[in-house]
Amino acid sequence: MSIPVTLVAGFLGAGKTTLLNHLLGELSGHRVAVLVNDFGELDIDAEIVGEIVDNVYSLANGCICCSVQSDLLAQLAGLADLADPPEQLIIECSGVSDPQRIVQTLGYPQLAGRVRLDCVVTVVDAEHHAALEGDYAMLARAQVAAADIVVVNKIDLASAAVLDALAALLPPGVRRLSAKYGRVPPEVLLEPGQHKAHAVDDAVVPRHAGLFTTWHWTSETPLEAAALRRWLNELPSSVFRLKGTVWLTGRERPYRLHGVGPRHRFEPTTAHAADATSRLVVIQRRDGADPQRLHQTLDACRATQDAS
Repeated sequence: MSIPVTLVAGFLGAGKTTLLNHLLGELSGHRVAVLVNDFGELDIDAEIVGEIVDNVYSLANGCICCSVQSDLLAQLAGLADLADPPEQLIIECSGVSDPQRIVQTLGYPQLAGRVRLDCVVTVVDAEHHAALEGDYAMLARAQVAAADIVVVNKIDLASAAVLDALAALLPPGVRRLSAKYGRVPPEVLLEPGQHKAHAVDDAVVPRHAGLFTTWHWTSETPLEAAALRRWLNELPSSVFRLKGTVWLTGRERPYRLHGVGPRHRFEPTTAHAADATSRLVVIQRRDGADPQRLHQTLDACRATQDAS
């Protein structure tokens, strides 16, 4: 019997992991496996999802639609060969992925009869999607073009004018759901047989290799909260996404740090941490700010010996 697959795609910071965690919370008691693709050297999203469900498989340090495609095939085959395979498989793409290439991978002959694609869900950031330009807009719209369902997320952050502009960019026939914090009924996204083949012109979908650069930063010294907030507020617009775990002075537990454009959010975490190390991943335009300079200014947020 084939494993039903739901593919969750969307541009950087759209809210894919938030939506996924909501789904998993609603599917408690089901045998669900999750494949998470982090575009970066740290599997931050896999760690977050791992706090909700046990069966999390990470595909890190590359994009699922190209450089780690062989890893995806191996993971899918391994899950299909389990004596007690999952009842549902959810794949979270990285924010730089073209989901149509992953759809093609799921159709490879070696997976025939072992997995079946039920639905492609593309999450859209209601606040920022319409403002994307050039190749970045083309990639984001290709992600939408591959969708069976588009979840327009963060509607509480967007004005009526922005929502109207966004609606004009979405394909007229696609099914749309509006959401805050990725909260949509799981039965809608997991309904069998929703996937329809989409005609996508690969020639107009830009390859992310020339669009993005990613770097990571770690620190075993706690960070000064005020200094870190100043650093965040001064980030250039070329930074699309920032995420990770930070330890702040005077706090007993780490915080999850999420950044999308100019917005940043700290969330306390109750997860057990093996050590008090801060870990951050930054994804930005390849032609954007000098990563080394950003790295150095972030170093300056470390607490001094006197302050600690």
